[in-house]
Amino acid sequence: MEQVLGVAIGIVLICLLLSIIASHVREVAAALTAKRAIMLEGAILKMVGDPAIYQKFVGHPLIETISFARMRLFGKGTASTNHPRPTYIPSPLFTRVLLVALAEVQGLKTTDVTAIVAGLPADSPLRQKLSAIILGIEHDSAACVSAIEQWYDGTMDRVNGLYKRHTQAWLLGLGLVLAVVFNANLFNITQRLWTSQDAREAVTATAQMYSCKGDQPCPLPSYETARNDIQHNLGAELPLGYDLAYVQSYWEAGADPDHKGVAAIAAHWAFNIVGWVLMAIAVSLGAPFWFDLLNKLVNLRMAGLKPEKATPVPASGGAVVAAVAEVSAPAPDNAAGS
Repeated sequence: MEQVLGVAIGIVLICLLLSIIASHVREVAAALTAKRAIMLEGAILKMVGDPAIYQKFVGHPLIETISFARMRLFGKGTASTNHPRPTYIPSPLFTRVLLVALAEVQGLKTTDVTAIVAGLPADSPLRQKLSAIILGIEHDSAACVSAIEQWYDGTMDRVNGLYKRHTQAWLLGLGLVLAVVFNANLFNITQRLWTSQDAREAVTATAQMYSCKGDQPCPLPSYETARNDIQHNLGAELPLGYDLAYVQSYWEAGADPDHKGVAAIAAHWAFNIVGWVLMAIAVSLGAPFWFDLLNKLVNLRMAGLKPEKATPVPASGGAVVAAVAEVSAPAPDNAAGS
């Protein structure tokens, strides 16, 4: 059991460290491309259905204060990609600013939802949407506002789901790149952990540094910590990286330094590719998943297996009843015989 647990901790630790590196690269790419802000912009523009209303909406001071330009690489970028955008808008703020923007466009001095919706053009897509949302509750202003907020929250749930799928696809690609760069073959790592006690002890010692103590807050390790652990703490014990001398001789000998034949070459590359792909899939699950799993495994190893309870063995015949009667019987009164 100790061997199996050590192997599991080692695999989870490697997946966690590579996931942290992939997440860091993904965050930098997201900051450079402003993907989250662009997706939010597209969703709101689709909701209102009118570029003029959208420009009025994003131009409101309450929205401008939470809008920022994307990070620039070497100070370069286009006007279409660098204009400030919000990355997150709370539903109450969205509803308030939308109603104000619609009232200003129509020249109204009221924020009554029914009046604002009625003032929109009959063929306006936004009027059709809002009319369906407030149908039956037109005379309750608070209910109308709440219904619009729920419409926005539902749309944001879809946007968040799309963004998560986009992020997972990025992590899958980055995981494959990292698996090849670090030569993190899941099969080789598992084999080394299973056969080497030193490797299991090394990964367990490193994993204990990531464990959470009690109910204290336990943030994810940083990118620098993950990279340092792979390079210095685990590189010597696990089959990570490449033997440059072997790689050079491999390609100089026509990809067959040992002269094993085409079938052996194909099997060798299939073994590597499948191991790398499996590692990439594991990385795509994300660092929080592996971090939680690692803490559970480390705590299980430190606590040990729960000991089995002793099974009571009943006494034969009436021995149990007699024993109970003997213990519960009153003591004899010795004072009378004195």
